[in-house]
Amino acid sequence: MSHRILVTGATGHIGRELVRVLQQRKADFAVLTSPSGRSVPGVLSVEGDFADAASLERVFRGFDTLFLLLPLVPNKLELARNAVQAAKAAGVKHIVRSSGAGADAASPVAIAQLQGRIDELVQGSGLGWTLLRPSFFMQNWVNYYADQLKAGAYHAPNGNGAIGMIDVRDIAESAAAVLADPAVHAGRIYTLTGPEALTNAQQVAALSEASGRPMRYVDVPEAAAQAAMQQMGMPPVVIDWFMSLHHVVKEGWAAGLTDDVAQLTGHPPRRFLDFAAESASTLR
Repeated sequence: MSHRILVTGATGHIGRELVRVLQQRKADFAVLTSPSGRSVPGVLSVEGDFADAASLERVFRGFDTLFLLLPLVPNKLELARNAVQAAKAAGVKHIVRSSGAGADAASPVAIAQLQGRIDELVQGSGLGWTLLRPSFFMQNWVNYYADQLKAGAYHAPNGNGAIGMIDVRDIAESAAAVLADPAVHAGRIYTLTGPEALTNAQQVAALSEASGRPMRYVDVPEAAAQAAMQQMGMPPVVIDWFMSLHHVVKEGWAAGLTDDVAQLTGHPPRRFLDFAAESASTLR
């Protein structure tokens, strides 16, 4: 019996890796693209807009499973509601949602509360569901902070909090394992982490040693970080979400580890030292 998968967020960090894994496994899948978005070469694309529930319902029809990964935008909750309603109306049987570690609708932490509220929409949809809650991505170092590192220092208000960083390839492989047979994972919540919890100072030291370039971590006041994001023109609610992430790290709440990656993929999650070695040429 055929099992058709629709992947959203396919051009993002997780989505690109997930598409690669699904292609390798010869899965029957397509990707959702927005009217103004990028296509994915060599992959069937369907066009829809998260802000237009009717367009989503049209393109969701004929798919059995939806991999739901939403952009971090001010109206993210509204877009999630549109997607869940459209999936139900279109006859989708199962939603696999990419959420975030610590998601909890009752949390005082802004980003955890948002992720938890979206998770509740999925759980209350009446459809089959599986929640993936990854920790912070190792790839953020090269995708967002490479210029800071090359200049010699990474600045953040994270204190000495440790983080169970995860490689996005492990997130993608975990997602692919669930998508292969979602019924087996129905009603399950997986928190995806790496094998060790490291502070920003430890991570930067590993990147510095691997690349041979002097680098250090500079802990900055929260007010300074907030002011910098304001100067960048970020929307206030997005600044609140990012500041809440920094608070989570500083308080040590991001240090938890699980074996969920190994359970789903059959192999241990990738180590940060290996990621640092692979990224050395990018940071030189």
